[in-house]
Amino acid sequence: LAEGNKLSPLQEAFVHGGAVQCGFCTSGMLITSQNFLDRNPSPNLEEIRQALSGNVCRCSGYLNIVDAVHSTAEG
Repeated sequence: LAEGNKLSPLQEAFVHGGAVQCGFCTSGMLITSQNFLDRNPSPNLEEIRQALSGNVCRCSGYLNIVDAVHSTAEG
């Protein structure tokens, strides 16, 4: 998702929003989130939760992850 040394907006949102904790789920959450946002650039919170429901976060950091995705969405 990064371009060279520059993180993507979604990656930046994960870092600044505290959505990166132990790292176990981070790659899957990022790829799933980016694919979802590419298909639905203006989702609501429930749509984001549903899109990420197949990914497991061992740290229970779902709130920060959903918020990071939502902050990256258009609109």
